[in-house]
Amino acid sequence: MCLAQGELMEETKLLRETLGSLTQEVRLLRELLDAPATAEASASNQPTTSERTEGPKATRDPPRKESIKSMAQGKTESSAKQPKQPKKSPAAGITNLKVVSAGGDAGDIADFFVEDQKVPIGGMSNRRGLNVVVIDTSMGQVLSAKTYDIWGNPMEENRRLAKDFRALEEDSVVLVALKDSGMENLDGEALHALQSIGSTLESRLSFRQGYALIGVKDGEALAERKGPMVMAEARLKCAVRPPQAPVRA
Repeated sequence: MCLAQGELMEETKLLRETLGSLTQEVRLLRELLDAPATAEASASNQPTTSERTEGPKATRDPPRKESIKSMAQGKTESSAKQPKQPKKSPAAGITNLKVVSAGGDAGDIADFFVEDQKVPIGGMSNRRGLNVVVIDTSMGQVLSAKTYDIWGNPMEENRRLAKDFRALEEDSVVLVALKDSGMENLDGEALHALQSIGSTLESRLSFRQGYALIGVKDGEALAERKGPMVMAEARLKCAVRPPQAPVRA
C-alpha cells in the first residue's frame, strides 16, 4: 500500500516536470512566431538607409522661365544692326554750283558747272530728258553723271530714275536739268524720287518746259527753277573738285 502511494507520488512529480517542460516549449514557440511580425513592424517604422543619409527631401522650386520681354530684348540686341560708321566730314571750303535748263523750243540745254567748269556728261538721244549729276560732299568730288530719257521711254526711265534715287546716300548733293522735253511724262514714282531730294513739284510740267534743281538727298532744295529756259545757282559750304574727265554714267 505504501509502495503504491510512493509510486503515485513519483509519477505525479514526473507529470509536473513534463508539463513544465511543455509549457516552456509553448512559450518559446510563441516567442519565435511573434518575432518576425515584431521585426517587420519595427523595420517599417525605421528610416531607410538612403533616408538616414540624405535626410528630409528639400522642396525644389520650379525652374523660373525667362520672361518673354527679356528674351525679346536679348534677341533684339543680338540681332540689332551695327551702327553706321560716321561719314567723313566735308573738306573745308566753298564751292559754287550752277545748273542751266532749256526746253527744245528755248535752246535745248542741260548743263552743269562746278566753279564755272562744265561737268562732262553723255547720253543717248542727244541727252534728251532728265540729266542728273551727283556730288559726294564727304569725298569732295562728282560721283556720277547720267541721263534719263523719260520722253522716249517713260515707263523704263521713270523706274530707273526712282531706283537710282533710292540708292543715294543721305546728304548727297544732286543736280537735275531737263533737256528738250520729258517732264510731262513723269509718273508718281519718279515724282516722289525728285521730292526725296527737295523738289517742290507736285505734278508734271508742260511739254518742253525747262526745269533746274540743286537738291540734297533727304533734305531741302538749295535752288529750284522751272520755265522755258532757267538757271539755278547755289553755294556749297565745302570744297568740291571739278571733274577733269567724264565721270561714270
